[in-house]
Amino acid sequence: MGGSPRKKRPRPCSIDIESVCRIMKCRSPIAGGKIVKERCFEVLDSNSATAFMTLVTFYVLYSNDILLLCFDKSADDVFVAISSVSFFLFLVEILIQCWCKEDYLKLPTINGLQNAWDDAMLAPKFADRIKIVLSACHVGSFYFWLDTISTFSMVFEIPWLLPSSMGPAAGSSNVDSARAGKASRAGAKAARLVKVVRMIRLIRLVKLYKYFSNKKRKEGTIVPADDETDIPPESRLGSEMSDRTTKRVIVGILFMLIVIPLLQANEYEYSDQLQLQMIFDRRVSLADTESNVESRVSNWRFSEDYFLNNTSCVFLEYEGFNDGQHNIGIIPTSRSSRDSLRVIEKTAITIFDADQSKSLAAEFDLSEKADEEALSSILLTSFVIILLAVGTMAFSHDVNNLVIIPIERMVQLVKEISVNPLGGNHSLDAADIKRMDDGMETTLLLKTISKIAGLMRVGFGEAGAEIIAKNLNISNEDGSGKSLSLLGKGNKIHSIFVFCDVRNFTDTTECLQEEVMLFVNRIAYILHGIVVQYDGAANKNIGDAFLLTWKVDPLCLHSCEALNYYGDKAVLSLVKTMILMRRHEEFLCNFSSRSLSALYERMPRYKCKMGCGLHFGWAIEGAIGSDKKIDASYISPHVNWSEFLESSTKAYGVPLLMSEPFFELLSPVLKKHCRQVDNIRKGETEEVTGLYTFDANFDVVDVKRAKKNFDVVTDSQQNISQHVRLDEASNLSSSNRISNRKTLHKRRTQFSKVNKGVTQRKHPSLARPAASSLLGEAPDVSMPFFMVDVWDVDPEIRELRKYAITDTQRKVWNRGFDAYVKGDWSLALVCFNDINDTTSGGDGPAQFLLSKMEEHNFVVPPDWKGFRDV
Repeated sequence: MGGSPRKKRPRPCSIDIESVCRIMKCRSPIAGGKIVKERCFEVLDSNSATAFMTLVTFYVLYSNDILLLCFDKSADDVFVAISSVSFFLFLVEILIQCWCKEDYLKLPTINGLQNAWDDAMLAPKFADRIKIVLSACHVGSFYFWLDTISTFSMVFEIPWLLPSSMGPAAGSSNVDSARAGKASRAGAKAARLVKVVRMIRLIRLVKLYKYFSNKKRKEGTIVPADDETDIPPESRLGSEMSDRTTKRVIVGILFMLIVIPLLQANEYEYSDQLQLQMIFDRRVSLADTESNVESRVSNWRFSEDYFLNNTSCVFLEYEGFNDGQHNIGIIPTSRSSRDSLRVIEKTAITIFDADQSKSLAAEFDLSEKADEEALSSILLTSFVIILLAVGTMAFSHDVNNLVIIPIERMVQLVKEISVNPLGGNHSLDAADIKRMDDGMETTLLLKTISKIAGLMRVGFGEAGAEIIAKNLNISNEDGSGKSLSLLGKGNKIHSIFVFCDVRNFTDTTECLQEEVMLFVNRIAYILHGIVVQYDGAANKNIGDAFLLTWKVDPLCLHSCEALNYYGDKAVLSLVKTMILMRRHEEFLCNFSSRSLSALYERMPRYKCKMGCGLHFGWAIEGAIGSDKKIDASYISPHVNWSEFLESSTKAYGVPLLMSEPFFELLSPVLKKHCRQVDNIRKGETEEVTGLYTFDANFDVVDVKRAKKNFDVVTDSQQNISQHVRLDEASNLSSSNRISNRKTLHKRRTQFSKVNKGVTQRKHPSLARPAASSLLGEAPDVSMPFFMVDVWDVDPEIRELRKYAITDTQRKVWNRGFDAYVKGDWSLALVCFNDINDTTSGGDGPAQFLLSKMEEHNFVVPPDWKGFRDV
């Protein structure tokens, strides 16, 4: 109690270094600025912002003309306020794009200027040097300057930004009116140019067209589904071609709109000026008092009244006259007041005498003419909008269909191959060819790429998928895709290796001669077609032998379900292949009379058979060879193990021989139909391995069974299996059923992905017309979906097992084999002889072990440890 208090032990501090680094990186000024730029650009490029700026653009294009046509001067302030807001919105848009888009505001850099100067010095011609230097000094992109010019063209419509555009104030002197009149006449062309400059704002509508076109392309996928016909994502070539075409259309139309008004002759109305001159002369003549003053006054007043009543004059004023007459003309009350008219709706004419001491000024109402011009301007703006849209689409349509889209499809096809060389059907359908105008060189090139992809898929196989992907990856930015990279380190994989060999192939080759290729390819047609449907892949074809693989995830070896029953699928593929080979012997042996006579003369009762060895282990996957010739394959002693097992099938008299590592991958349903036939050790440094076989007698296959009956059998076995699975599923929890369903189909090989989305009963890679024409009338090798209980419910497999060994015989065999391993060869001899007697000497494993025991006079060797060294 009196001791020092116990100190609290500090808690261990666990810090996620990766999370801290990520947070610090995000909080750094550079990263933060980049994120803000991206967010600003996303907002500016969003649908809502684009739609809003499009409405503002339409307003700016039509607002001035609609104001003149539909509203009086009292509404000017409202329109000026809205135009001012639009002006600043466009300015903000330009500033944001200058900050966010790197290619919008292009500014020359010191390094760029130095490099351009060095390149210019190396150029042979002076013109080339000037071109290189000017390109380096280029400031701003094409769209930057168009946006800037179109935005600042609004200055002429905002009076507070350009006060001189408001014209002379009311009550100004006749000198000011004269200057305004001269300016209005001299600025007629300038006004037209201002209207043309306003047309530059139409570029925003073209940008809207590009926005929707790019959005449609961005919605495409890197690897589209087979039934999709969307345009592939836009490539650099397509973007550049579309951009250049749009620029040329814009420049051509704007150039036409600017030049045509300049080439037109200006029409001026001089009648009002002549009448004013007559009125002014008659008023000046009133100063002469020598004769008939009243007559001159009457003539002057008549001329003035006629002028005011028959013209659109709204203001008339005399200056410098002291003759006692009125100096302000009396305007008809039906006319618009001078102050109610806009500057653009009126014009002024001033007449001076010789010494400019006297003058006559008049202002005229041009509102009707302004309305006509406003209506014409609206029609012209609408026409230019249609012309830009139609022109851009018309110019781009043929280029897109004949050049850009085919090239982009080529690029997309290469990307699909590089992403998954074996996982897509890289071919063109009739709709694609028809849409791209079949017969063009681009279409022929696309067809060629598609065929090359198919050849690579077939030639390299699953082992060469990474080689194809690495060398066709055109998106590598590190330059690794510039040259072929074929040789290098391999990848360690775990796989089921199946080695199949055709029996009596040497004799068959000598008899068939050149037709032996048909024979081998027909066998491969059946074998590979079934293997692919059950998630396997064909690796090597070595004349009479075939190497097949099922890649396995090492983390899934704890259960058959996690392994997707790959072991069962491998055995089922071989069993179904041997059944179809036996059933379709007419297809396999469809040769010329000479070849058939030679074949059956040498082997009178010839039947096409195969031996298969199955093993599981690791291997190194990669390219083997040199830059002159490579083969994508596997290097491993486990591959040799499968070949050894196949070669041993002849000695054991069985069609299938499995190693113990492979046997451990099988499901309990299949294991009970297999039996161990031996224990061997291939070397002193290797472990003892058990050998197993699947008991089946393939000689009892009904060759005459029709294909229709075969389809009925497969349908019936699916129905039977469905009931069995329902009974078994009742004993499982719902979570286990969901887990089994997920693992049963979650993993597929690259080849099986080729036909993703197509039911296995109508496999698109099987029974193709091309195969039928080259190999003969090829049979349908479509297989039903795999089921765990297929070994108990499939009628064909049950029939094969029935004529192999019975359950009673298997018990005798197991008792004899246990005695054989333990060294009780006397009991083993009795059991093996019993098996031989009951099978009429047809059990290969029993005969083989009896022969090995006979080598030792049926006496156990002194060093017997339960296995044989081979």
